[in-house]
Amino acid sequence: MLSGKELKARLGAMRFYLIMLFLISLAGYLGYKWGNYHGADQAWRISAIEESLANATEENNKLIRSINILGVELEVERLANQKLQGDLQQSLQRQAEVRKELSFYQKVMAPSEEELGVVLDSLDIEATTQPGTFRYVLVLMQKNKRKEVVEGKARVILHGQLNGQPHKLDLVAHNQPKTIKQEFRFKYFEVLDGNFSLPAGFVPERIEVDCELERPKRDDINQSFEWALSIPESAQGQ
Repeated sequence: MLSGKELKARLGAMRFYLIMLFLISLAGYLGYKWGNYHGADQAWRISAIEESLANATEENNKLIRSINILGVELEVERLANQKLQGDLQQSLQRQAEVRKELSFYQKVMAPSEEELGVVLDSLDIEATTQPGTFRYVLVLMQKNKRKEVVEGKARVILHGQLNGQPHKLDLVAHNQPKTIKQEFRFKYFEVLDGNFSLPAGFVPERIEVDCELERPKRDDINQSFEWALSIPESAQGQ
């Protein structure tokens, strides 16, 4: 292989430099063309990637919008279903209250032959928001077909355990008299209610109600109830 000097000697200085200039120009031209081709290829690849990314972003946005719409529809359906359940529960509760009221007034206005006289219809005990304090509601009813004025006084006594020993508690004696309604006077029915507290360590077991009838003169009423807390109507609808 000829060296540069030998090639230059054979071709002459002018031809040698012309050939070298041509080769350098050709190399530059080819490099330029290759660079343009490579750059165009890279630009095409980048453009394709950007287009794919834009399409993916658009699809993702569509999916997000669809998910949000479905979420709103599900929430609306849940709220509507919750409202329907609430309405149904209120309707059932109202029906139960109406049946209870009808039964109550039927006992007052049209009592059966087996249930004549003055009776203790019901006794409910509810816990109040104040710890250790309770509310009682006692319903007295006259079931005679011929109604007359009934007067008297009620006494409520709690039986239970105090520090492990049997103990009874008079609600009026233990609590302030103004918080306990004792006297009654009615022709059809009367509701006696009041708030009371229990001493520390007292565990109630049963409630004894004594009603002393002053008018008409008849035998006093005595009845015992097991201690059981009722659920307030306000809590039943929640």
